[in-house]
Amino acid sequence: MSWREFTNSRALPWAAIALCAVSIAQSAAAAPTLAEVAKGVNVDVSQISVSGISSGGFMAHQFHVAHSDHIMGAGIVAGGPYYCAKGNILDAVTRCSSFVMLECKKLNLDPKWCKKTDLAPKTKTQAQGVAKESFREAKKQEAAGNISTLTNLADDKIYLFSGEHDAIVPEGVMTAVYHFYVDDDKAGVDPKNIDQNADFPAPHTMVRDDFKKPSGDVVGDCPRSLPPPDKISFIDDCTQVAAKQQSTNGCICPPAPTTGAPCPPPNKQALCTDLNDVDLAGAILRRIYGGEALKNKRKPVDESEVVAFDQRGVFDESWTAPHKPINAWLDASMAREAYLFIPKACKEGKPCKLHVAFHGCLQGGETDKRIGHSGNLYSKYAGYNEWATANDVIVLYPQVRVWNGSLLDPPVNPQGCWDWWGQYYTHEGYYTKRGRQIRAVAQMINILAGGRKLLDVPPERP
Repeated sequence: MSWREFTNSRALPWAAIALCAVSIAQSAAAAPTLAEVAKGVNVDVSQISVSGISSGGFMAHQFHVAHSDHIMGAGIVAGGPYYCAKGNILDAVTRCSSFVMLECKKLNLDPKWCKKTDLAPKTKTQAQGVAKESFREAKKQEAAGNISTLTNLADDKIYLFSGEHDAIVPEGVMTAVYHFYVDDDKAGVDPKNIDQNADFPAPHTMVRDDFKKPSGDVVGDCPRSLPPPDKISFIDDCTQVAAKQQSTNGCICPPAPTTGAPCPPPNKQALCTDLNDVDLAGAILRRIYGGEALKNKRKPVDESEVVAFDQRGVFDESWTAPHKPINAWLDASMAREAYLFIPKACKEGKPCKLHVAFHGCLQGGETDKRIGHSGNLYSKYAGYNEWATANDVIVLYPQVRVWNGSLLDPPVNPQGCWDWWGQYYTHEGYYTKRGRQIRAVAQMINILAGGRKLLDVPPERP
């Protein structure tokens, strides 16, 4: 019997009584609602943006395309193009990521067979081909009224990052995202509005520096390869790596008239400019909002300033049809709690920007309890809050959780990833406004915008 069948059954009165008792106990300890936590905030609805890493990078791009009429910028770290997986989990793990190939190598299988599972784009032409397929599907969904008008993307600000040693999402996949945005026959974003960094020597991680670095194993040390599974946080301090690269490439160069010495070749200077992105959260926010909007330097933030709210509250009777709210919440594989960071000035009613940060796989829910910390890794240590507190940016951290369903009773989400493939997860429409997770996050934005119906939250089709 599935959980949904169990909760709807009247054949087990004793179980119903027990479940009721558990529900009462949980309710007593439940976090406040998002509306309660955000009471009095004043969101500037022209300054809403998104970003994310890994599955959160896929989701950030997906959400940006679906709601481009209200999202003015996006930062994508190790993600991929819209509809990359085509609703197929096999494409997701072979064409849009190297998951199958990595597992194949771990099992010491025939390298020739393993190589056949690597279907990601390798050349510019191949990446453009993937982007073309992606944009074709976006046009189809636009015509059906399932996403915003794609011309909204043209003046948005975009930041793309792919670590040089990323073994999980190949650079070619991120290059396809670039072409989705900038090609004239696609979104047509002005190249001046987009940054693409694929040169920094980092693995599949959220790059940050040692500014107020937390103690313990929450933040790693920017290894070239994946650390042991029990040490993976996908958030790494890369300060030493940046310093070494800067020294190797001769980046510190006074103006030639002062020293009489020539500066490094232009290509090395460009590479050294990328080293500013060792603070990746800052680089993303600066690209989206501009240097003037983020003119104040970041400030230290205590992790206790990140507040939990009961994410189940966004699934109410008014918009979850044909599901009951609890079933809609479970079917979306959302965590019980999500997180919000509100700077002091924003709590006092000052108009503030809103940034939605999507965590990656194995980063959601309360994953960092396994290494001695409570709450959520990404919401506390990814680096956004330090910039947000200094520059009046509210940061929303929606959460999905690990959910081990079966192929006969989805969702199947064993690593707590956002849904960017659909099959055996949240199914059809996952990449449109009707997608269960996209609808949930859109509803959160609407609540933060004072309860107005800013973003379209259409009913899920039966």
